[in-house]
Amino acid sequence: MKFKAFYHTIALAGALCVFAASAEAKVFSIPSQDAIATISIPDDWKPNETDNGIEMNSPDAGIYVDAEQVQGADIATAVTETLTLLTKQGLVIDESSKQQSDSEKNGLKMHDFLFKGKDKDGPTNFSITLIETSTPDKYLMLTFWGSDDAVKANDKVLGEIAQSVQLTKQ
Repeated sequence: MKFKAFYHTIALAGALCVFAASAEAKVFSIPSQDAIATISIPDDWKPNETDNGIEMNSPDAGIYVDAEQVQGADIATAVTETLTLLTKQGLVIDESSKQQSDSEKNGLKMHDFLFKGKDKDGPTNFSITLIETSTPDKYLMLTFWGSDDAVKANDKVLGEIAQSVQLTKQ
């Protein structure tokens, strides 16, 4: 299943690889002031800066990705607050489908949460990856959702986006 492949690619985001894709990508700071990380986004993904990060959609509009700084007393609180917000925005998450894993890559502690659900377009896959920073209550959070077909169509670029993440404060 390609969603699991993307999940594992997101989990490797902490590998601090440099995004080597086309010159049509731009590096964004997350957040834009006092950044904890950077990420490279292809221009055709129409990145849009938000208060705490960057959001984007694939050119075919089948994938949504958000990278932002979040605060939370702990991992569980950050995940719960994210799920509550997304539920209010219309994403129906099947909590019984939750898969969770914790890992450490290149010294970075990462916490991954996978869910199945549905949005206005039908069945979707959803993931949250929280990467710990040097500030105890701040995390770099990557959220993603899209259908299996959209993940297949955008798999390469999704991997490049995930691999472009670099923490600026460690």
